[in-house]
Amino acid sequence: MEHESHRLPERIKPRVAGVRLIYVSSFVWLAGFITYSAAIGLPTKRSNVILWLLLAIVALGFERPRWTLKTLVFDWSPIIVALGTYDILRGLSENGRTAHTAPQFDFDKWMGGGTIPTVRLQDALHTDGVVRWYDFLGWGIYTTHFLFPLALAVVLWTFRSPRFRPYLWGLALLSWMGLATYYLYPAKPPWMTGREGMHDEVTRIVHSVWKSVGVDRAARVWEPSAKGSASKYSNQVAALPSLHSAFPMYAMLMLRGIRPWLTAIYVVYAVAMGLTLVYAGEHFVFDVFLGWAYAAVAAFTVNFGFRWWRRRHGVTTKDPATDATV
Repeated sequence: MEHESHRLPERIKPRVAGVRLIYVSSFVWLAGFITYSAAIGLPTKRSNVILWLLLAIVALGFERPRWTLKTLVFDWSPIIVALGTYDILRGLSENGRTAHTAPQFDFDKWMGGGTIPTVRLQDALHTDGVVRWYDFLGWGIYTTHFLFPLALAVVLWTFRSPRFRPYLWGLALLSWMGLATYYLYPAKPPWMTGREGMHDEVTRIVHSVWKSVGVDRAARVWEPSAKGSASKYSNQVAALPSLHSAFPMYAMLMLRGIRPWLTAIYVVYAVAMGLTLVYAGEHFVFDVFLGWAYAAVAAFTVNFGFRWWRRRHGVTTKDPATDATV
């Protein structure tokens, strides 16, 4: 006969069953994601990223279907539409207009003492046709751009962090700030100015690594095809500011204070991304700095807006990371 102390209270049983369901659904999602990545490659096109994001939300919210559906409709769907639209318009924003090289080229030339930092770094570290371990490291850091920002939003959502909504809305704001600049002021990256003879030619390191690992189809999503027809996601002169550098800095500014070691990781990640972009020939140092500035503006704007809205409506939210009302 089963002892009473071994029996779970009736109110606990549904909760335990729900946790088990989450474990199973999360395992299924993870197995599917690993299988997809091994067979096709990590998802880099936004539509694929969003699909896996939605599947992750469903898997993690399996225990709470009504709440999950509600948050998908009111929290996630407006941002998904905004980011999806951003990607399509990003590819259309070039419009054949003249792309600029100032002030980014002049700034980098001054910073490098007459030679831009990209050329100096590749002269010191890169050999054509050779892919070294740090090239793979840079490729890995670069690739996190396609997954990290939204994956971090899923983590905040899963733990019901009060920082979730400001972070997610600020992510969309930052993307559209970048899009507006691309439209108003198209700018050339170092790999393009090198091909035009403004300095020594540089290699697109990330694209070389994609090809060496046999998944160059991921790189082609963001560049014109060999026949010259542009991908709808591609804008070769969407370089100023660098959103690759902006997103890690934005994450650091929005999530600082949760844990000191986490803040340190965000700082290291932001700096590593900036160095990778310059070394890989994708951005000038000026583009990286401007991306950081855009991140600061977006973080300030969205935090100010949410604080104003909460005060106006008498809503108080306690941030467990800082033990303060935000």
